[in-house]
Amino acid sequence: MIEKIYTIPINESFEERCGCPVCRLHAKAREKALEYITGSAMMEPAIRIQSNEQGFCREHLADMLAMKTKLSLGLMLESHLDEVYKQVFRNAKGIVFGKSFDGNKLAAAARKAHDSCFVCNSIAEEMGHYIRNIVFMWKSEYEFRDLYREQEGFCLPHMADLLELAAKKMSKKEFAEFAQVTGERAEAMHNGVREDLSTFTKSFDYRNADTPLTDRVKASVERTAAYLSSDKK
Repeated sequence: MIEKIYTIPINESFEERCGCPVCRLHAKAREKALEYITGSAMMEPAIRIQSNEQGFCREHLADMLAMKTKLSLGLMLESHLDEVYKQVFRNAKGIVFGKSFDGNKLAAAARKAHDSCFVCNSIAEEMGHYIRNIVFMWKSEYEFRDLYREQEGFCLPHMADLLELAAKKMSKKEFAEFAQVTGERAEAMHNGVREDLSTFTKSFDYRNADTPLTDRVKASVERTAAYLSSDKK
C-alpha cells in the first residue's frame, strides 16, 4: 500500500521536471532531519538516547553549526560525549587502561563511535519510503508514469536505488519497461551534463573568450558532480 504522506512531496518533486527529482527529495529529507534534531526533538528522551548512541558525521555537524542552534547542539554533544566515553574509554569493568589494556579493542571502539550518524540514518529511512513509493506509484498510477517519463533525468546513485528496488517489487514485464525509461532518462542527463561541461571547459580557450555562457553551462561542474555522486549525505 502506498504511504500517502509521501506521495505529495514525490509528485511535487517530479512536477519540476528539472534535474534529478530524487535528489530534490533527498534535499527535503536532509532539511527535515536537521530541523527535527535541532528542534524540540532534542528534548525527547527516546531521541536523545538515539543521538547519544549514533552521534553525528562531520558533514552534518557542520550543517547544524551553520544553523546557529549552538545551545541545542551543545546540549546534544554534551550527552553524546558521555556516551562516547562509556563506549570507548570504559569497558564492562569500568577500566580500559591497565594490565589488560588492548589497543586493538580501543581502536575498534573509537571507529564504531565515529562511523554512525543520527542524521544520516534519519535521511536513509526517509529516502527508503520515497524510493518505495516511487516504485509503487509507477506500478499503480498511469498518470505518474507519464510524469516519470518527462523527467530531465536521474543521477547515477538514485538510478541505482530505483532499479534495485524495482527489480524486487515489479514483475519482469513491469521492470523491463521501468528500467528502460529510467535508463533513457539517466542517459539523457549524462549527455546533457557532458555537453555543458565541454562547453564550459572550452570557454577557457582564448578563441572562445567572447562567447557568452548560459547559467546551466556556468554550473556544469557542480551539476556533473551531482550527477555522478548525488547528495548521499
